[in-house]
Amino acid sequence: MGSNFQSASAIMERKYFDVEPINKRIKVYKLPEEMNEEHLEQLKTVAKEVACDKIIFYTRSNTEEESRVQRFGSHFEGEIKGFLNGEDAKIYSFYIDPIRNQANPDNVISRIKELNLSKPTKRDGLEEGYTMIWGKEEHADEMASLYRSVFDHYPTPIGDPEFLIKMMRNDVHFSLIYCGEELVSACSADIFTDFNAAEFTDCATLPNQRGKGLLSYQYPFLEKRMKELGIRTMFSYTRAISMGMNIVAAQQGFTYGGCMVQNSMIGTGIEDMNIWYKQI
Repeated sequence: MGSNFQSASAIMERKYFDVEPINKRIKVYKLPEEMNEEHLEQLKTVAKEVACDKIIFYTRSNTEEESRVQRFGSHFEGEIKGFLNGEDAKIYSFYIDPIRNQANPDNVISRIKELNLSKPTKRDGLEEGYTMIWGKEEHADEMASLYRSVFDHYPTPIGDPEFLIKMMRNDVHFSLIYCGEELVSACSADIFTDFNAAEFTDCATLPNQRGKGLLSYQYPFLEKRMKELGIRTMFSYTRAISMGMNIVAAQQGFTYGGCMVQNSMIGTGIEDMNIWYKQI
């Protein structure tokens, strides 16, 4: 079973089991046939070897595999409708260390729901002096610099130009916004080829450019390309304490799917992430 795992440094290889030491978690996208307690113990052994204390299961809704992970004592965290080649995915987490299952009470989702941002926001073109293009390999140095300046911590090493180039060569599409000659914002769509779905992620905007809605231009830009490529489900994990990112997701017609507790190394450390999804 160990051969089915990969480290976070094994760039973008589409395996069903992902070991992510940076986030201290293992993500299981496809359960072994007739998964049992022995399989769970193998997962726990691998997790301890790489200092991970959370195992995440993506299960098909209302199936025997969902029942199995429930019997293991896993906690339901949310769902992404249509994630598994059109089938709904229910997300459960097994906490090796119970301390990991402590949600931050400052999640902004209740405030977002009060705003009733249910209809996608349409915007006119970018302000004069701004341009939006597709990221290419020759932009990797600028992109890495942007990411390093915005994030003290991040789940993947996107501050490394070589890592970004490998991403671009492996089904990750980047949108970039320039103000004059300066790169001021970036965002990506990461295609999960095994599941015909794509994640909106790697969103960053320079502090002096925030409040201008730049990501609201990039979301539809990326969504259009995903439609052209035949992708039918988009999803995103947003920092639970970030009003801005959650508002953008809601404004772009995404549906809230739940909260993944202590899930990603970003911002101040390992943080809760809200799930958003959209079938396009």
